[in-house]
Amino acid sequence: MKIYIDQLEEGCILSKHIVSASNKLLACKNTVVSRHIKEALQAFLINEVEVESVLEDGKVFQPSYILDEKQKVKEEKVEIEHKKSFNQLYNDTVLSYKRLYMGWQAGALIDITKVRQVILPLVSKLEGHEEEILKLYLYSKQEEYIYHHSVSVALLSAFLAKKLEYKQGDINQIALTGLLCDCGMAKISPNIMTKKVTLTEREYKDIKQHPIHSYNLLKNIMTIKEGVKMGVLQHHERIDSSGYPIGVKGEQLHPYSNIVALADTYQAMVTVRPYRSKQSPFKVLEQIIQDDFGKFDLKVVNELKKALIKFSAGTLVKISNGLEAEIVFVDEQYPTRPIIRSAQTGEIISLKNKSELFIEELI
Repeated sequence: MKIYIDQLEEGCILSKHIVSASNKLLACKNTVVSRHIKEALQAFLINEVEVESVLEDGKVFQPSYILDEKQKVKEEKVEIEHKKSFNQLYNDTVLSYKRLYMGWQAGALIDITKVRQVILPLVSKLEGHEEEILKLYLYSKQEEYIYHHSVSVALLSAFLAKKLEYKQGDINQIALTGLLCDCGMAKISPNIMTKKVTLTEREYKDIKQHPIHSYNLLKNIMTIKEGVKMGVLQHHERIDSSGYPIGVKGEQLHPYSNIVALADTYQAMVTVRPYRSKQSPFKVLEQIIQDDFGKFDLKVVNELKKALIKFSAGTLVKISNGLEAEIVFVDEQYPTRPIIRSAQTGEIISLKNKSELFIEELI
């Protein structure tokens, strides 16, 4: 019989193999279910399983409720979710993550099953939403920065991993890395997190410990892959060893961390913060390419660059001199210096030849 995962009891016998979304075998037919097996299946977001009608001890297995009634409720819920826009689903995800984060601040342990349930449904909807993913910073609010930042880093990391042709299983793990890379901020004083002026040296030192706090929150959770833990620990490390908290470099960095490092930096720089204004995606990319050359994995940078170029044409922007304009052409060699048309005069301007000007924000 087919049942939902929350109906599964210890002693149930699986009547079919169970595979993950990436076609990895999780449990074989005839496996006797234990508490640990049920938790593992929940961690992989398995919703339904097929079991024998009798338990291991020979007793008849009687589910605690009728499946058809549960199915009707579930289908209604799925239909509602399906009708929501990507941005509505994003905001719902931010709210769900906020609840988890506040629990961690209060001392709760990380429940990886709940974390997966928060982010992976949205990760599954990346296709066709490239522009929205690159513009998620528009929804961020100063007072809720950490929640928006974590979810947007997860989505951008998953997006870049997909462009780099990672398998879906790895994409999911990279999304988890992005979501959890700042979970250790829950152990930093809220006064520091919400401070509206530049941090003191001591406060900045405390902030720089958050990758270690994040790692410590995850290290003993057996159902989290080692790559996720290392990606979380290393997301502020840099290829040239200029990062923190350890100062590792190059091949010592886990591939997950290389992706999340860029996503984290990009999302932080395009979002308004208490102590500085937000920057446009073009200005941020220009800084990453020029000022931070050698710090990030070039393959990852190139995928971000190609994504920004793809949606740029036709975008309305504000230039640093106050001019409003429309992007009409982007040269792949100079992606942050497109050709624009003035909204006021119709004049065509090549920013490649105007080094004193830059795109200040998207309109």
